[in-house]
Amino acid sequence: MGITLNDSRIMTTAPLSFLTTTSSSPKQKNKLNQLWEEVGKKQRRIERYQAKLDDFYHDFKASTEKQERAVCRAAEKWIHHLLTFVPRKTIKGPQREALYDWIQEELSILESNPFNPVDSRVLREAFNQALLALPSNQAEDISITEGQIEAFREEISMMLGYELDVSDDELMAMVKDPQKFHDYLQSVVAEEMEEEHVEEDGIEWGGEDSFSQADDENHFEPSHYQASDALYSDKQITKLYRQLAKQLHPDKETDEKKKSEKSALMQQLSQAKKDKDVVALFILAQQHLPEHEMVMDEGMLERLKMTLTEKIEQLNMDYQELRHGGDIKSILWQRFGGGNKASRQKGLREYRAHLQKESQDLLAQCQEVKTVKQLQQRLKLRIEASRFNNPFFQIDPSELFS
Repeated sequence: MGITLNDSRIMTTAPLSFLTTTSSSPKQKNKLNQLWEEVGKKQRRIERYQAKLDDFYHDFKASTEKQERAVCRAAEKWIHHLLTFVPRKTIKGPQREALYDWIQEELSILESNPFNPVDSRVLREAFNQALLALPSNQAEDISITEGQIEAFREEISMMLGYELDVSDDELMAMVKDPQKFHDYLQSVVAEEMEEEHVEEDGIEWGGEDSFSQADDENHFEPSHYQASDALYSDKQITKLYRQLAKQLHPDKETDEKKKSEKSALMQQLSQAKKDKDVVALFILAQQHLPEHEMVMDEGMLERLKMTLTEKIEQLNMDYQELRHGGDIKSILWQRFGGGNKASRQKGLREYRAHLQKESQDLLAQCQEVKTVKQLQQRLKLRIEASRFNNPFFQIDPSELFS
């Protein structure tokens, strides 16, 4: 995608006569050529890396998705099995909290798996129904003093970070029915999240035109640099966009294949306009309007040079984000993509063996843990192994006074 600019002609991999000028210096023309080539290199680097991620993801799905889904199915059976112990009255106190925590943990792991074929909403509803079906009179006979109620109020207020706005009778009801306590905490969190959304919605971002203005040094540019915006607002860029839209519009095409291709190109053009991406417009023009004439003075050429520099910076950032991304394709490559092809295949074989063992272990637990006593032994081990459960949702207030 290199450009060599002369006063009388332009030489490039594809003619770019819309970058003509009658006054640009050889030094400036050479700099533009270098920047334009650098943009092409950066874009091709991103395309190669993305293709590598896509290919590896395809290979992973073909070789390992079956085992991932098998683990999810086994986890579904294990969660159902754990739910059968929720109504058992002999599981109480910290062990009951540990049981709830275990179910929540298994649900979270299941829901986080991108290959999960299980409808976890059904499992969560079964969990909620099991909680709601618990006898509400389990704590009826608990004798609670005013001092204990006040201590409970202070403890919950410390967790929330502000004074608890409920009556003593409401607190008493929460102590006697832990589900009411959990429901109350859930409602508090929901209200706080709603307030945050309202505050965000109230922010005045301004209209589209506000992003093209750079009247002061504190001007907020969320996704575009000033040079690119200045170049984008030039009348010749508007003319170029209209010519491209006319050239690429799919409605006049009768050939279905060409119509589909032009539809994709029109999407690229629309995105370039939305992003105010002048470089993307030039690239499309290079390919589809090579003879479009655009006369650029020294000022416009300088803005183009700055725009290309900014584009290179953005492409560098895009590449780093792609390398360290949090999407499933990037995560899989980061975990299994190191080394050569043979080492990657070995890593996947070992991972499939691990998944198979995990499925077998989950199914085996369903067979091994048949009685409350057996489950209590497992719960005791979990409690001993982990003392940092989230107290915000795991506390059972009735146990404070038992």
